Amino acid sequence: MFIRKYKDSDFDQLCHVMDRARMQELKTANMEQVFIQLKYAPYLRYLLKCKMYVATKEEKIVGFVGLRPHELSFLYVDPNFQNHGVGKKLIEFALKRLERSIKLDVFTDNFAAKALYEKYGFKVVKTVVEKWSDEYPIEFSQDTMEMK
Repeated sequence: MFIRKYKDSDFDQLCHVMDRARMQELKTANMEQVFIQLKYAPYLRYLLKCKMYVATKEEKIVGFVGLRPHELSFLYVDPNFQNHGVGKKLIEFALKRLERSIKLDVFTDNFAAKALYEKYGFKVVKTVVEKWSDEYPIEFSQDTMEMK
């Protein structure tokens, strides 16, 4: 596996990974009905303004991270490549590039992601329960985790 800087030509593969992993993430919170493909998502612009890095295996993108100052904004791994060390390598890569303290947000019920973050010293510092949107007035719980 190789981690490199994101290129515009990676967009379709990045969308594929994000869409598959995002649907899995939303299922853990029983929120599949709010799924939007990345190319139509309101946060696409925010994601693309991050420092983006992709993990590749045989030229195929299998995961990615998006970084902002003091923030691990995105970390997604294609479900077919989870539990193969991709997330571990991406988080280690990210931590070498971010200044402390580092924050991230994760669904409260995303126990697999939280367990990974906790292995690296992240701790829950805040939990917020809020409504997804006016269109989807579903309550969800999100944790902010921090590493000092």
